[in-house]
Amino acid sequence: MKLKTVSVDLEAFRLMRREKGARESYGDVVRRIFAERTAGNYDPSEHLKELFAEFGGAGVLTKAGRARVCARKSASPRSPRPSRAV
Repeated sequence: MKLKTVSVDLEAFRLMRREKGARESYGDVVRRIFAERTAGNYDPSEHLKELFAEFGGAGVLTKAGRARVCARKSASPRSPRPSRAV
């Protein structure tokens, strides 16, 4: 079996150590976690929920920002440049 050396920061090492079983290597931990993701039961939306949890489910835009986006969708601005024949 070929080996590669991987450097991780201390926080990543602590996370791996927390996931590691009694008779499991760190390579086994990485394989197990990635196998769970590729097995089809990994939902990337769960990761997005973690990333945007600080917004409390309200999205990243303010009410004014959402209104501005909705207004731009309904009345798309035209380019001031004259159209060209194709």
